[in-house]
Amino acid sequence: MLKRLLIIGLIGGLVFAYVGPVRDYMQQKSQLREQQIELIEARKVRDGLARQIKALGREDVLEDRARELGMVRPGETPYAVRGIKKPAPPPKASADDGDTGVWGFITGLVT
Repeated sequence: MLKRLLIIGLIGGLVFAYVGPVRDYMQQKSQLREQQIELIEARKVRDGLARQIKALGREDVLEDRARELGMVRPGETPYAVRGIKKPAPPPKASADDGDTGVWGFITGLVT
């Protein structure tokens, strides 16, 4: 009888000792999945910013952006025209095409 209780106690102790590490493993696996999703999203943002930087390296895009900010080239005469309404902003890029920022603005003008 004592031997059986000892064996049951030993098995119970082993099971109890096994539950903790298994629970920790499952939590870490869940955290890993969440962090992998965050990493994918961060890479998408990084790639979008890299496209914007690359687009800003082109002279035509850089000039358009400077003109949006009201800058003029040396030798040009700036004019201020009053009484004209500002054009409506371009339509927002849809969430599924992934083009945001300067590149999305430029492609929005073309389409």
